[in-house]
Amino acid sequence: MEKEELYLIVAKNISDLRRAAGMTQLDLADKIHYSDKTVSKWERDISLPDLDVLCSLADYFQITVDELTRDE
Repeated sequence: MEKEELYLIVAKNISDLRRAAGMTQLDLADKIHYSDKTVSKWERDISLPDLDVLCSLADYFQITVDELTRDE
């Protein structure tokens, strides 16, 4: 998998999970102690959360990091 593809997949998954939970970017940012601007960058595939943050997101949404990083 290419880097750009991973960014797109993670961006879509974070956005989909956040919206399914009825949250704003600010709501999610508050839950994981990051800024809404950072969440926005992840969702626009500008940056990728580091492994610690991916683990926090997976824990918050009660999924695995594997599910967060795969297009399924």
